[in-house]
Amino acid sequence: MHYMQHLDKDEQAIYDLLPKGIDRPKPLKELVKLSGLNNREVRGIIYRLIVLHHVPIGAQYKRPNGYYIITNNDERKQALAPLTSQIAMMSKRAQVIGNVELGNEE
Repeated sequence: MHYMQHLDKDEQAIYDLLPKGIDRPKPLKELVKLSGLNNREVRGIIYRLIVLHHVPIGAQYKRPNGYYIITNNDERKQALAPLTSQIAMMSKRAQVIGNVELGNEE
């Protein structure tokens, strides 16, 4: 895969810990323990792996929960479903907050 050559040491370490496929996703807590990094650092690295390096990483929220490297279209669909739902919910919240009448305006 073409993105591997540009990973820094921590990105490579997290990448190497991620299982291929959805069957045994790796929980954040385990990635933190195995990498020696903290929650925020691991989440940031996963974000960079996806957004900057185009690594197809999915997250499963039901048990077994955790992160995994997407290997097929079914896994892609499963990874996208909660993201698109979250986007819709956040968009609705932003719309309401942006349009709500405020009682203390001057």
